[in-house]
Amino acid sequence: MKKNNNILFAVLFGLLMAFLFSFMIQEHFNIFKTKDLKGYFLEPEKPVFKWEWYKSGFFQKKTEQYIANKFGFREGIIRFYHQYCWDFYSKVFVSYIHAGKQKWLYYDHNVEDYYGTEMYHWYPSAEAAKKGYEQEVRLLNKVRGVLQDYDVTLMTFIAPSKDIIYPEFLPKREKDTASLDARRYFMKRFAETGMPCMDVNDYFFRLKDTCSFYLFPPIGDHWNFSCVYATDTLIRFMERLRDIRMPRLEYGDAYHSECCIGEDQNRDLESELNLIRPIRFDRKFDYKERDYWLTSDSATSKPAALFIGNSFLLRTIAYVPPQEVFSDFQFWYYNKVAYQGYDKLIDSVSFLNRLDYLLDADYIVWFSSASQMYRATEGFAEDAIIQLCIGEERFAERQKELIDSLFHDNDVRNRIAWNCSDSLYLDKLNAYTLNLMKKDPESYFPEISGAGVPSARNPKLKSDSYFEKRNIRKKIKADPEWMLSITNNMVINGWTLQQTIDAEVDNVLQGKPLMRDDHITKENYKEILITKMEQAIRNDREWLESLKKEAAEKDIPLDDFIHDNAVFMVEKNIAEGKVTWPE
Repeated sequence: MKKNNNILFAVLFGLLMAFLFSFMIQEHFNIFKTKDLKGYFLEPEKPVFKWEWYKSGFFQKKTEQYIANKFGFREGIIRFYHQYCWDFYSKVFVSYIHAGKQKWLYYDHNVEDYYGTEMYHWYPSAEAAKKGYEQEVRLLNKVRGVLQDYDVTLMTFIAPSKDIIYPEFLPKREKDTASLDARRYFMKRFAETGMPCMDVNDYFFRLKDTCSFYLFPPIGDHWNFSCVYATDTLIRFMERLRDIRMPRLEYGDAYHSECCIGEDQNRDLESELNLIRPIRFDRKFDYKERDYWLTSDSATSKPAALFIGNSFLLRTIAYVPPQEVFSDFQFWYYNKVAYQGYDKLIDSVSFLNRLDYLLDADYIVWFSSASQMYRATEGFAEDAIIQLCIGEERFAERQKELIDSLFHDNDVRNRIAWNCSDSLYLDKLNAYTLNLMKKDPESYFPEISGAGVPSARNPKLKSDSYFEKRNIRKKIKADPEWMLSITNNMVINGWTLQQTIDAEVDNVLQGKPLMRDDHITKENYKEILITKMEQAIRNDREWLESLKKEAAEKDIPLDDFIHDNAVFMVEKNIAEGKVTWPE
């Protein structure tokens, strides 16, 4: 019996050692490929041993953090533990995701919006929130008033939030009745001031009881096919504002689908839980959609539109192609990243000539969702009034005055650049004053303060030549074939879209050959790339000297040798997929 126990112990010990050894092998060599975890992780650095760090315990702490993030099969073990906690306790390990009733998931800002605590992430009190909201309402109406002078329509659109449409599945909490609900406050003030606003939250709340599928997926944060209904409503609202007829959505039969457009968005919350298997739901959650299409006729207009919005708009674009509704479509994602057209990332919004974009549009739409209205316009209203009413010289002059007045202010210096050189302090003061002016322009520019629409204008708007160029830009953007030539030339020249359009405007004004008339094929595009590569070689002194020596050794004329090398480099880039071909 004792012998059998020894054998059993030896076997168990051997299995344990093999198990530990496999973990060590996986940790150092990553033999087995595991599925990466979703979410944001701060990669720990491998600690370097120092005696003073060891004595203080700092080295041990850093080593523990490093090992905890690097041990073998880490991803699988974490997924297994998360699955266990979810199956038995409905517990999640993501701080910004909450498990509601019947396995529904919600982002933190949705839960806090419903229970009245989201406001405190942005304002210390209801009084402070009211002051901030009032500034946004006032500035938006000023921007709207100025834009009306140039036949541009500003409106707002509020997409639904999951907490408002499906509150019955939220986790139970106490409501904060002292806070200020951003959506309700903005809607009330927009109605009082005449700001055009379409809020589909109440419509969606009524729709959910008659619709045969969930308007929001239980384990996702964004709307699904329901965004098509909202787009239909938005188009009709836009039609009424300018008394035009736009493309119309028509519907066919509903059907169950094995997948949906942007399917991952239906499970975006679930994916961040890092479980082993998908969460299962009843038949109502199955992907259900309808046939739909856009119709147009000779009386249909396709206006130009600029949207400032959030990820709900990205989902909408996936369902309803903007090119079928608008002649020109611009999207500023959270007023930070600019998308030209429909899916092309072009630039940071701060790098754009924003005045041109504001005035080239027929519609400007602030597109938000109910739970994100606490963030207001993400600085759009403040920046837009500056662009429209304040010239660059006036802005620079006012900033210099502000810098001069604060340079010797010890409180400011201690706050932003304590104990540093004057030159560094001046740099920080420049950024500090810029932020002050952009955050509250009414306080620093008397010409745009007050309740009414400002009469001040950016000096550019007093020039006939500016509007001549504006009309040409709008004509270019409204012509799909012209824009195709523009984007092709953008790729060829390595310019931004704005640079390319500006160049074409100059071509029109100066009577030069137009990009519109270029006929670019893959073959002549390749020749263009070779010519550009030859120029790059000649502009690189070291590269050119190296080729001169090699050409002399091989007794080949330098021009021929440069051309051959350029051809080789271009063909290599094509073979490696590094070339973006014109459409």
